[in-house]
Amino acid sequence: MRVRFPAVAAVSLALGACTGGGTPAPPVLGYSLPDPASATYLAGDTAKMSVDFGGQSFDVDMNSTGTYGTTFERADDGIQVTMEIKDLHGTMTQPMQGPTTVDGSDIEGPLVFTLDRKGATTLVSTPTVKGMAAQQLFDPLTLSHSFFPRLPARPAPAGTAWTDTIHYGGPVSGGKAEGSAAVTYTVAGDTVVAGRSLLRITVEGTGQESRSGVVQEANADFTRTVKSSMKGWVLWDASRHLLYGSYTVSDGTGTMDMSMAPQPFGFRIHSVRRVSLGGEM
Repeated sequence: MRVRFPAVAAVSLALGACTGGGTPAPPVLGYSLPDPASATYLAGDTAKMSVDFGGQSFDVDMNSTGTYGTTFERADDGIQVTMEIKDLHGTMTQPMQGPTTVDGSDIEGPLVFTLDRKGATTLVSTPTVKGMAAQQLFDPLTLSHSFFPRLPARPAPAGTAWTDTIHYGGPVSGGKAEGSAAVTYTVAGDTVVAGRSLLRITVEGTGQESRSGVVQEANADFTRTVKSSMKGWVLWDASRHLLYGSYTVSDGTGTMDMSMAPQPFGFRIHSVRRVSLGGEM
């Protein structure tokens, strides 16, 4: 049965008179076309991998900064995201050789994926990533599934929490990968950054991933598994329907087996990622 608008308006006015207007309802937390439909993100990543190889230990340090030109357009039940790598500088340092540098020329083409109203990702196309160092520093598969947070697609006042299980898998440069993560999000409340009112959401979760393929530089097959935990926060601009920034710290342990190595070896990895919208943070 349809309710005619005048009746609804009369009831609303009566309730408003009794309550003095009340507190505005919180906005719906979900993905829709941002306004404007483009953004530039700055991302910085640092990671240290501590390797235990046949009783010998050494560290591999990885650092990168990137500028991602991002455009959005409507898609079925959500939006399509196109990320162009405008600038990328990275370094991977290990004791067995000098620093290896990476720049934007090692990545060809855009990363394109869709997000539904809750942020579930479907890959459309990935760029070509050349060389082992670039593949370590820029991973289109995991980036597409982790860059934007999962949202509940409903109003979420302070204290609201939701948990999403994220599954991903498919071909990656030189091999294939499969992983999952269980992530809990909690609305911490409002905050103001650079004069903008934003929603702060805390993030905590665990994950696991397995990879296999070929290290082309060494002409060696490999398999790698890792389990990790992570925590951090997200800043969400509800007025623009847009991720404003994020901060994530993760720690993991795993094993790697290479055909050129006499036995599998273990490793620990600690990483930090910072994302900001156009350098506003």
